[in-house]
Amino acid sequence: MDIKEELFRENWLFTREDVLKSLELYLEHEKNGESGYSSEVIKNRVKLCEKFIAAVKKCKLPVLTELWWFYEYQFLGNSMELNLSQAKEIEVENDEIKSMTTTVEHTLIKVECDYLTVEQYASMLGIEPVTVRQWIRRGKLRYAKKYGRDWLIPNIEDKPQRGFTCVQYIVENDAQIESDEFPLLATCDSIAILQDRDNKSKFICYLKNYKTKFHSELELTRSEVERLEHTIIESGKARVDGNIQYIPYIRNLED
Repeated sequence: MDIKEELFRENWLFTREDVLKSLELYLEHEKNGESGYSSEVIKNRVKLCEKFIAAVKKCKLPVLTELWWFYEYQFLGNSMELNLSQAKEIEVENDEIKSMTTTVEHTLIKVECDYLTVEQYASMLGIEPVTVRQWIRRGKLRYAKKYGRDWLIPNIEDKPQRGFTCVQYIVENDAQIESDEFPLLATCDSIAILQDRDNKSKFICYLKNYKTKFHSELELTRSEVERLEHTIIESGKARVDGNIQYIPYIRNLED
């Protein structure tokens, strides 16, 4: 067994028992408030995690023996998912995995959180509904979704952080986002928005289509970014590309 395979076997999840052991540790991480969310959001995240663990316990998962295949779970902004994934490229440095490129081949389990109306969400956070609507207009609640003429917000989405957090949106199912102000959105399957390090009022939007190999850049102001994000979120055709940032290491517990 070479070093890449050895490190891969040490670090990832290959059985249902592996997944459950890691999830139980992650649940403790959430209960201890180590994720940094507000108390009400932490309660809802814990409930979602418990529902997800129950779903995993009910399912039958084979032991993965084929090299480079593994299970991984993701805590997204409105759900938790268990995926069957494959490692593509692994870079090792000083007997540790420095980087690894993976692809999600199949989503096996998905458990969504509850959604709240604007008024319910405002009550949960102890703020006024008008503040929530301002956040929505400014594209600050990235997991909100349009429901008729109103909005619903995941009960695990916390109030926006101060400043700007870079983001990447993935357009789903070959959909097209129509916009008079941002017509190039219709050509993209990936939209990434970054803030300039030196000039905080300057933003760069990277527009890509991996199938056609089209790519372009837009330089935007803060207000333009807010309108862009609102357009993307309101369309309901894209999701935020992001996942869990803390995955408990389980192998050392078995020694």
